[in-house]
Amino acid sequence: MTRGLDESRDVEARDAGERAEYLRVGHARFLVRPSDIETMETIGKFRTVASEDLARFHFKGNASCMDGRLRELVGQGLVGRRTLQIGRAGRLEVLFLTKQGQRLVKQERHRDDSQKRDPQAVYAGLKKIAEIAHDAAIYRMYQVEAARIVKLEGRVRRVVLDYEFKKRVYSPLAKARGLPPEEYRKLQDEVARDNGLAVVDGKILLPDLRIEYETREGEMARVDLELATDHYKPGQLRDKARAGFRIYRMAQDRSGSSKVWEDRELTAEILSL
Repeated sequence: MTRGLDESRDVEARDAGERAEYLRVGHARFLVRPSDIETMETIGKFRTVASEDLARFHFKGNASCMDGRLRELVGQGLVGRRTLQIGRAGRLEVLFLTKQGQRLVKQERHRDDSQKRDPQAVYAGLKKIAEIAHDAAIYRMYQVEAARIVKLEGRVRRVVLDYEFKKRVYSPLAKARGLPPEEYRKLQDEVARDNGLAVVDGKILLPDLRIEYETREGEMARVDLELATDHYKPGQLRDKARAGFRIYRMAQDRSGSSKVWEDRELTAEILSL
């Protein structure tokens, strides 16, 4: 018996032993299990997740178990499910939280996050359809990097998407457009420093994903990740590497499905410039 099959059965056993209960969000009432909240939180903190990736990583390869749980969550209006055409022949099914699903997750996680300085953000809905394939692959990129962190005996504490960085960075800078150039540059440096980011050629570069984690020694650390597509130009990759991002590359095969891997050779080459 393979390890994957063992893990898949572990998921079934865990879910079979769970007790579903009714939870209220305003006047609405939903029947969910604790593991459903975990599933929804996983989807929500990455905004968009491919169904195949959720089955592979979150449900340990047990697609039938995932389908059963999602059928109930989608049926109650907590999770959205949509199939998109990717390329000429590819199709991609993605998952996302509805507004009600987002409210439920925030409500149930409030107790856990209330004492944290930076609670985990949870998102609802789909954004730009043209970028869905890229956005959905961020969860896959996270899994690769998180496995590296765990291998070093670290523990992931939080993830931050570029949406959150845009709020923190663009809002104060937009209000300062009228400042003299020197003052604006000082503010830009301050905003970048406050968010652990870098200014490259006059711009604050934002990663696709930041993973905040605790090291084996108990210290807090972070790694910024960029998911590069075939459309990235060499100059863009060079700037991202100068900003200190770990670069992963996404490529599509003829069927339209995508693969993600760390571009170690390219990253090392750019960082040496």
